[in-house]
Amino acid sequence: MSDGHAPRGAVDRSKQGWLVRLMRGVVRGLFGVDLDQVEAEVDRGRAALSRETVAREELQRHLEKRLDETSAVLEDVRGAYLATRSEFEQVRDKAVPELTARLYQLGEDGAAVRPGGGPPPDARLADLDVTLTLLKKTSAALQEELESLRDGRVPRVEGDLLHMQHAVEAVQTLGEELRDQRLPALSARTDVLVERLHEELSALGGLVDRLAQGEPLRVAVEPDVEAKVPAAIAAASTRFVDSFRGERAEILGRVSEYVPLLKSAAPVLEIGCGRGELLEALREAGVEVRGVDNDPAMVAACRRLGLAADEGDALETLRKLKPGSLGGVTAIHVLEHLPAATWMSVVEAAAVALRPGGVLLVECPNPDSLRVGAGLFWVDPTHRAPVHPQALAFAMRALGLEVVETRLLHPFPAEQALANPSQPEPVRELAGRLDAWLSGPRDFLVVARKP
Repeated sequence: MSDGHAPRGAVDRSKQGWLVRLMRGVVRGLFGVDLDQVEAEVDRGRAALSRETVAREELQRHLEKRLDETSAVLEDVRGAYLATRSEFEQVRDKAVPELTARLYQLGEDGAAVRPGGGPPPDARLADLDVTLTLLKKTSAALQEELESLRDGRVPRVEGDLLHMQHAVEAVQTLGEELRDQRLPALSARTDVLVERLHEELSALGGLVDRLAQGEPLRVAVEPDVEAKVPAAIAAASTRFVDSFRGERAEILGRVSEYVPLLKSAAPVLEIGCGRGELLEALREAGVEVRGVDNDPAMVAACRRLGLAADEGDALETLRKLKPGSLGGVTAIHVLEHLPAATWMSVVEAAAVALRPGGVLLVECPNPDSLRVGAGLFWVDPTHRAPVHPQALAFAMRALGLEVVETRLLHPFPAEQALANPSQPEPVRELAGRLDAWLSGPRDFLVVARKP
């Protein structure tokens, strides 16, 4: 009997449906990914592959039918050729010698006449000459027809047959490639995508539950921060930057791209100003800007160029500022030098220091590029851990900022790519995928704005 309450299973399914809809909304809001569209794209891809498979099988059946028809025609032509050749050989080997012998016989025996009378020998010889001439013409025509079959029609039919055989082999090869390579690869990629989305949904579900219950995001703080680098290394920091980050002129050209984003954001504070390339670019554009860096050598290099720079800690400097006193904050290759709890605190302090509409620019090495995340990142011994752009964007949103865009910057030189136009299409496609995984752009930029 019913007790007036919905069945337990229906309630659980309702909760699950609500949680799934909530997770989809969170993924759409945080990552800009519509899971419904992803599933629809996967379904459309599978449907397209199914249609392609059906079309390929239909084409293969059609080609096999044409191949059988062409084989039958070729057999008929060969049969006619052999029959004609046999008749010609019979005429050549039997009838012509008999007529020739008869002609010689009549020539030697002029008195030979048919019993009962008949035309004179000369008339019979003339008839035989006419008959022999007709036989020679017939023989020549048969010979010409045979040569035409041998030199023209048969090779063309054989060429058409060979062409159709190659077409069938190509279709079979494509079918085997679709069956053995492309379809399994697509299925594997779909499975990985679904598994990754499931993991992200599970993680986001935990975060949403904690946020709904008012729990703060916990980040483990290391109790003992690494000691300062040796004095000799610190003294050579400028040469280190020149060697591994790039010459000043090169970096000045790169950071000039940020000037339009900060044109109306004065005053701007650049934390980790380094050699002052962005300070110089903003000063030349007439934007009020000041830098801070904990490396005395870098600060001295900036001051020699007449740039406004102070020695100090980025987090302490931001926390000392009056709330809402800045129009822009930049951190170019800074956060990867800090523990996770510290760079999150830097983002939080920057959000407090910005006025409404203020801009925060953060550039870091791109860990999605294997050459960067597994190799080049660790060239700098002061790097702590890569910062993922999605993690940075999530922290910005959680701290009240609006993420405007994420850019991928500074691709590797084209001559270092594995793919090139001279490769076959399947090899070039695979090489292009490897290039995207191994040698993606070296850096990323996240642009955030305070509402």
